[in-house]
Amino acid sequence: MEELKKCLFVDGSRGHGAVVLNWVGTPEREFTWYGEAFHEAGKSLVEQLRNDQRFGLGGPPPNSFKAVPIVYMYRHAMELYLKGVILAGAEVLPLRGNAELDLKAVLKTHSLQRLLQDVERIFKAFGWDWDFKLPRFRSLADFQSAIGELDAVDAQSFAFRYPTQRDGRSPALRSHFRFNLFEFCEILDPVYPVLDGAAYGAYEQLQQEYEARAEARQCELENADQGGNYESPDYEPDYDCGDVYE
Repeated sequence: MEELKKCLFVDGSRGHGAVVLNWVGTPEREFTWYGEAFHEAGKSLVEQLRNDQRFGLGGPPPNSFKAVPIVYMYRHAMELYLKGVILAGAEVLPLRGNAELDLKAVLKTHSLQRLLQDVERIFKAFGWDWDFKLPRFRSLADFQSAIGELDAVDAQSFAFRYPTQRDGRSPALRSHFRFNLFEFCEILDPVYPVLDGAAYGAYEQLQQEYEARAEARQCELENADQGGNYESPDYEPDYDCGDVYE
């Protein structure tokens, strides 16, 4: 078969607009970067709509459809950030004597509530609390409520991509689905940086713990060679988990 001539994804492109993706070589650590990209794209569209005085408030009905890609991007960003926290912090569970996570199942699911269950386990293992220092997010119950609401409307990341369900007839959203787009975005905007900090904090704390364990093991081996007695100390990380909320 004759090779197609490329015109969309042309390698070697240079100059204004040229981008490079998957350049770090660790795509499993790029979930939060993808999340940030979707969030920022959604925010840019929201700012455009804020400058449109006819948006909402009885403006032309078709204008309401401009909310669809924004809500999708915000919802998808949440999924990416939750998966990013899980992938960054999953290894803490066996270190604490807990069962490992099924990462294949994590990557397959679109259920935010399912993902949150694993994130809760990771927060608990690190000893982090759920006070995000945000008015609407001061506890785990607050976060569970927001995630539950997102899933109740769009459990499989489907409702804001297509107007119907897979049968082509049933509506993806209930009739006259009304909400304030700007308020929706304002509530979620400050949450994403907190989740980004949690993913970064999980990775950094795990690296510190691995290094401390390796040093303790090395000391133990050296002491054994010298015929001495050595007790490996309990590891106490010096990473301040509260930093992820700042």
